[in-house]
Amino acid sequence: MKKEVIKIPANIKYLTERDKFIEEFGKPFELPNGILNKEIPGCGATTVALTDEHKTIICSPRNELLKNKHEQYPDTLLVIGGVDTIEIEAYLQTAELPKILVSYDSVYKLIGCIKYKSDWRVVVDEFQCLLADSSFKSEIELHFLDNSRSFPYVTFLSATPILDKYLEQIDHFKDMNYYQLDWEEKDIVRVYRERTKNPINAALEIVRYYQNGNYPSVYVNGERIYSKECVIFLNSVNNIVNIIKQTELNPEEVNIIVGNSDDNDRQIARIGEGFKRGRIPLKGETHKKFTFCTSTAYAGCDFYSTNAATFVISDCNRPNTAVDIATELVQIAGRQRLACNPFRQFLTFVYNVNAEEVEQETFNEHLCRKVNVTLDEIRDNNNAGEALRAKRIKDFRRIPDNVKYQDSYTMYDEQKGEFVFNRLAYVNEQYCFDVQKFNYQNGVIVKKLLQDSSFDVSENQTYAVYQEQLKHLIKKEPFVDRMQAYCEYRAKQGLIVNLAMSTLESKYPELRYYYEALGADRIKALNYKEKKLLNEIHIMKTKNKIRHELHGTIHIGDRILTADIQQTLRVVYDRLGIDKSPKATDLNEFFEIHPVKIPTANGRKNGFEIRGIL
Repeated sequence: MKKEVIKIPANIKYLTERDKFIEEFGKPFELPNGILNKEIPGCGATTVALTDEHKTIICSPRNELLKNKHEQYPDTLLVIGGVDTIEIEAYLQTAELPKILVSYDSVYKLIGCIKYKSDWRVVVDEFQCLLADSSFKSEIELHFLDNSRSFPYVTFLSATPILDKYLEQIDHFKDMNYYQLDWEEKDIVRVYRERTKNPINAALEIVRYYQNGNYPSVYVNGERIYSKECVIFLNSVNNIVNIIKQTELNPEEVNIIVGNSDDNDRQIARIGEGFKRGRIPLKGETHKKFTFCTSTAYAGCDFYSTNAATFVISDCNRPNTAVDIATELVQIAGRQRLACNPFRQFLTFVYNVNAEEVEQETFNEHLCRKVNVTLDEIRDNNNAGEALRAKRIKDFRRIPDNVKYQDSYTMYDEQKGEFVFNRLAYVNEQYCFDVQKFNYQNGVIVKKLLQDSSFDVSENQTYAVYQEQLKHLIKKEPFVDRMQAYCEYRAKQGLIVNLAMSTLESKYPELRYYYEALGADRIKALNYKEKKLLNEIHIMKTKNKIRHELHGTIHIGDRILTADIQQTLRVVYDRLGIDKSPKATDLNEFFEIHPVKIPTANGRKNGFEIRGIL
């Protein structure tokens, strides 16, 4: 694979800046024939394809992305399910410079409609999805690659191309030219990492936090800016539905961006009346407080919120909910487009680690066995008698897509009319193992992958306030930990600790109550344990009630016999329901007392003089 680096100087921010490119390179930027690693999302590569002087077909794995682009460029033709060749031919006859937006599984419709294919350029946007999606639709991806060969000029475009270890195993890409943009100046996205046993519970905490109006904030040029909107990326419609139901959100508050399917619609309907699939708002349109996105919005879709914070939930316990740091996370990081949004360069990544032992050698042995089974199946199926072969073709067609390649990589190719080795399914299984098992072994590997993917994982003063708030927002910490943290915040000064303290107070208002009732020293002495604090406060309240009763009957200067004190206390204790034997010395809690001898008809007896009130 031949690789060429194209250096982009610091004065250029977008590939659409024609004049600057002409000044620097003598011509406007053109998408090359081959693989283009644009390195950063949102640099204008698809805009080049939509606005240049070439007849262009832009292919995407995501219908939502295509719809979003079509809304921005209404003169384009959108070719997805339901669009037939008649509409395509009518558009080609009338369009002066045709620009076609087409899904991977609809490209075949164009083949017969376009006579001179050398006049056209094809852009395969977000082509890294070819591999990621192959776990459930590898046949569509393979047919798409076959159809793309009909065109001599094809750009495979991505900010996160498939890693070389996978790319070199796919025949279609082996000998393809590879171009990489090297930006002299680029925005760095900072990542706050939060490791937790249950990322879905963390997502619930985030929603409840925003729901209660407790918004995280940052200071920009001395002004405090709140994040009053959040975008939560979570690749499970079922989890999204459950979160919305548990938090009792209203339809007016929620935008649900998921793939267009009957199953997804049925799941969303479970939430209740008024809930439905949404779409990505265009620039200038209002965003809702909560936006939930599955992988349909990971790549290529643009958000134009002025204050939305981004949260990515990765649960490695299931293959489809484990986020690939090197591809998917990089794509997500570039979704917020508005420079005025101070949260656009910050991403909160909530993840868990794999509890299982990861054995690469064992997995390799599994792959080897599966390959051998595949080769035997292909030979036997293709050489079988007519009746048996027809039955095996029928059996293959009946297998659900999600388990089709569970036991082997054997595929029936409808176009070739024979059983073949599904190379994409084979490479996808390696990819899924790496993402789900290897990449999430521990926090050290997660951090390294983030750094290798050009994320900033260091502490940053500008976002220190924000990070300190997020720490308490995401997880429901043990009471002892948050009580101790709150006491520490109260003892310190400064903006960061004040905001962090207010974050804790808003989420757990009881912390302030305990602190003001008992003070830091007493709370520490009780080991920050809530049961002990509650008991201490109960004792304090009881003492206050006793004090109130006694101050009405006992006064400074009184000299009271021990027996009379005990009787007075017994009456008070009984009235307040206190199960305690009264002692004269109990007065020490409420008065300054001094022992004295008090004359009585029966001689001098023990008592106490009241000298002050405590």
